[in-house]
Amino acid sequence: MKTKFFLILTSIIVLLSVGCKPVSQLATFIKCDFDFISVSNVKVADINVNSIHKYSDFTLVDVAKLLKAFKDKNFILSLTVNVNAKNPNPKTATLAGFDYILWIDDIQVLTGSMDQKFVIEPNQSIDMPMNFDVDLLEVLRSESRDKILSFGCGLATNNADASRVKLSLKPYLKNDNKITKFPTYITIGGDKIMPSNLN
Repeated sequence: MKTKFFLILTSIIVLLSVGCKPVSQLATFIKCDFDFISVSNVKVADINVNSIHKYSDFTLVDVAKLLKAFKDKNFILSLTVNVNAKNPNPKTATLAGFDYILWIDDIQVLTGSMDQKFVIEPNQSIDMPMNFDVDLLEVLRSESRDKILSFGCGLATNNADASRVKLSLKPYLKNDNKITKFPTYITIGGDKIMPSNLN
């Protein structure tokens, strides 16, 4: 799902508050398009669940791993969210990092920041794979073991419904050791309306 964020008023405020070079970079970057491409490499307790459709699909070894993960309170969901960023501008767009919120089934499961640098050349696009680890026992602490396991399965694009996953991003630029953050989050992925009070 493509998201283009022309937030004119807030962008003007940010542009007026920074120097010339960051202004040029941010003005270019806010015109970029972001596509939510897919969810891949989905693992629960280090078990690949991309092809898991029902409990009987787990092997005996898998079941033993799941039980141990519950016992050790180390029930981690790992996944890769694949994003494509396109720069339709005549100038290079440089992303120095971003804050993020990861959502599954409209539940906020993870927040944080990444400082990975992405450079998008003029009229080009790049893939931005983002890896996440979610502590399901922390996120779903009041749910049953079966509900927690079910929550982590069926997320991959080639299995069930990747629209369950959404990603909110607040990009920022770094220039001369100064960080300029975009004034609000943008949300990509899924088909549901996200909270409007993200900032």
